[in-house]
Amino acid sequence: MPILDSSEPVRPGSVTDGNVGLPSPSQGPGPPGLGPAIVDPSPRENEPRRGGWLELLHNRRFLLLEASGSFAGAGYAVYSVSILFFAYTVTHSLAVAGAVLFIEYAVYTATFLVAPLVDRARDKRTILLLCYPVQAAAAGGLALGIRTATLSVPVLLALVLVLAVLWDFVWAVFMIAPRIVVEKRQLFVADGVSSVVSVGTTIGGYAGGGALLYFVGSEGGAVAYVVLLALAAAAAIPLSLRIDSPPTTRFWETFRRGWDSFRGSLGRSLRRFSALESLYGFFSAIPPLLITAIAFQRFSDPAAVYGPLVTAETLGGAVAGIGLGHLNPRRAVGILLVAAPVVGGLAVLALVPRIPSVLIVGLILAAVGAAFSVRYTAKYTWVRASFPPELLGRVTSNLYFFTGVAGSAAVLLVGWSTGYLSLARLELIDGVGLIVAGVVAVSIPFVRRLSF
Repeated sequence: MPILDSSEPVRPGSVTDGNVGLPSPSQGPGPPGLGPAIVDPSPRENEPRRGGWLELLHNRRFLLLEASGSFAGAGYAVYSVSILFFAYTVTHSLAVAGAVLFIEYAVYTATFLVAPLVDRARDKRTILLLCYPVQAAAAGGLALGIRTATLSVPVLLALVLVLAVLWDFVWAVFMIAPRIVVEKRQLFVADGVSSVVSVGTTIGGYAGGGALLYFVGSEGGAVAYVVLLALAAAAAIPLSLRIDSPPTTRFWETFRRGWDSFRGSLGRSLRRFSALESLYGFFSAIPPLLITAIAFQRFSDPAAVYGPLVTAETLGGAVAGIGLGHLNPRRAVGILLVAAPVVGGLAVLALVPRIPSVLIVGLILAAVGAAFSVRYTAKYTWVRASFPPELLGRVTSNLYFFTGVAGSAAVLLVGWSTGYLSLARLELIDGVGLIVAGVVAVSIPFVRRLSF
């Protein structure tokens, strides 16, 4: 969910991934050792037809959901390019940029509190129609403040907070919505459609945001965000996301059930995995700040460089996600969880020497994005394969809690430490930290053996 971070959710955009805008995990039976919470997510049903692309493209509700998510995802991509650049341009402080990222991480970490509320809503469309307009108004406030040069740091952070809180609700809706509008036999086809569209909208959003940043300034990104959120809301108006039997349990009971899988002796492996997520989450949160610092401190025209660097990282992640989906390495989840942080760490270490070429820096950042995308996809593929659908939203958001808390601490600490540490030293620390996360992963037998 954090801005410009390919390691975790949430980037709005994709429909079937549930995390809205990132590569979609597939499904399969879970590994042994986690107890009754883990089931075979592939029940044997009498479904003679798998459901093809043509049939899916005649599903009006799916197309509306896809359109709404795509507009929102493109808007978020444009916004995420603009907001860090603006924060650093105005204040010349990575501490303020870090505060922006901290709000994103911290608020998205709280999605586990929102998921039970969204589960209980009878028509999920209502949530989209309430959230999108308020988000558009907040984005409009950003645009107005930037244009009139009256946007103070406290107001900037307050508007970022409003946008992030509402994304929690939108993300939770998109976690649930695909199963409402698509039959089970068509979910894999829908996943393929969404992955292709998500890559296009995300890359297009970053590239467009970079162009607006260069030719118009940060104001252009905020205005584009308003327009795209309005289009997302318009696409959601005729969309029905109604369910017949929402949960009737009380909020705290629903909330508690989401944590049951982490408790007791049966949840020991999941708790160890969560500890590993905290370690990885700390160091994987830092690269967005590094990209901002690289653009401003190592190049003479940061406005011309920043957008392409962000796009390069995202493109690397997108290509890796598509390739991983094609290879479908179901038996090698543990290997990927070990190798990806090491590769990402080595790529970050390659940034330590001052490199004058935008192309070379972009290629290195593409490798970073690819490594983060591989780990993200491998992790959530295993999670989706291991838990029943009625628990998946809560378990996923609960698992992100550990990553989000660590990431929130990381961006605050890095922002504060920029007065004491050079950019090269920060890159060195982050690269070594990511490699350590991979080494720790290989030392945990449960992680090494993950497969489905």
